[in-house]
Amino acid sequence: MSSIDNIINILRSSARQQYNSKQIDATNEIIENNVRALFEQDYGCHYISNVNGELSTNYPRRILVPVVDKWSTVQTAKIQASVDIRDLCVRSCFARCRSRLVAPAIFVEGRYICRSATLSSWGEIYPRFSMDLLVDATSRRSVPSTDNTDETLNDIEQPQQRSVFDKLRGADIDLLKIFDIGSIVNLMVQEKNLLFGLKITATEKSDKYDRYRTFQLISLPYPGCEHFREVAAQKYNSEFILHDWSLSKNAAILEVPNHLSSCVDTDWSTWRSWSTIHLTQNYMQLFFRHLEKDKRGILIHCLSGWDRTPLFISLLRLSLWADCAIHQSLTVEEIIYLTLAYDWYLFGHNLPERLAHGEEILYFTFMVLPHLIDDRFIFRPSMTPRQHATTEINDIHSNLSQSHSVEIEQDKKNVREEKLLAVFHVFHTCYRNIVPANSTMLNNRPIGSVVTRKIKNFLINK
Repeated sequence: MSSIDNIINILRSSARQQYNSKQIDATNEIIENNVRALFEQDYGCHYISNVNGELSTNYPRRILVPVVDKWSTVQTAKIQASVDIRDLCVRSCFARCRSRLVAPAIFVEGRYICRSATLSSWGEIYPRFSMDLLVDATSRRSVPSTDNTDETLNDIEQPQQRSVFDKLRGADIDLLKIFDIGSIVNLMVQEKNLLFGLKITATEKSDKYDRYRTFQLISLPYPGCEHFREVAAQKYNSEFILHDWSLSKNAAILEVPNHLSSCVDTDWSTWRSWSTIHLTQNYMQLFFRHLEKDKRGILIHCLSGWDRTPLFISLLRLSLWADCAIHQSLTVEEIIYLTLAYDWYLFGHNLPERLAHGEEILYFTFMVLPHLIDDRFIFRPSMTPRQHATTEINDIHSNLSQSHSVEIEQDKKNVREEKLLAVFHVFHTCYRNIVPANSTMLNNRPIGSVVTRKIKNFLINK
């Protein structure tokens, strides 16, 4: 079977059903094995077992943890095999919405880019979190935390909200520390999420006891999946895809440390007036400048972690691959397959529902690629570059003349552009084989269907 056929097949599987790790499915097993093989071409990996969805039903049955980049001169594992990552996952999974816990997605220059949903609030934890599960999760061997995790089980038998949050969020923080995360990027447009007046999610910034104070908290409000109905409505003309930030639900504000915002040549005070393409471009620049300046990792999350989060994870994976920083052995077709299968499908993106409502956020992700090809989006690590063997560009001695270095930089830019445009065209061809243009457009939904959808999404056992 050709690589193009594999891409069409993963798109067909994605359009047919949302991935569920509890389901025994031969097709899913093939996809999981393909992803593992593609990762292992360039990385030594550990694996977190989620075979029956014990951690999260819409996470892969084997969560990959790259620990060694085979192209790096550093061959010491980032996380030693003796570290029980799964135990931390078990104890922390209820800390985040729909049990979508912190998981590594990308390993670049010895740092993790992780993904998750936002924090759960009492409105979600209480109906989902039975006392038996609480006792079971908190009685496991734990990593010490500074947030009162030394309370006894007797204290939990009569749970108060602070006691529960101390334990769940303490375990969540422990997991973040294992992955050496320094910054948390929140993409939500709202400061909190309500269902019938009940607060069901929260953000790290809104934590009443400031448990996440040791992390750099960055707020990059980005439109949710319903916004991407505009992709087809505007006939895929990116210049006219704009978000209405005047709506009351868009209460979040953009918050970026000065040392990062100053690295991007733009007027941040006008961010609400930008097109969605322009917004995406500037956020991507922030991610690259962060990776260049900060030696610690990043957690990226939105509300549920399966729409906006994979958009940026996928763009980062494709862009860093184009710069020969990650997945250096993969071809155009292989990197497309990997990001579709792992970043989107196996982490639970609900493409059937998105297509049914005309929300083409997946297609928009690849639409952005031709807008990410200039110098602003090249990843230039501050550390000494590793020696790469995949292209002539990377097989250069450090003492080249300045003029020759300029030529090399231009060559890198050209290669990057060729790669990203190839990804866009191959994806477009395969996607349109499965989803014809304008086939997803529906009439505006009545308010009743919106409410029903929210209730269904909240009550379903994730």
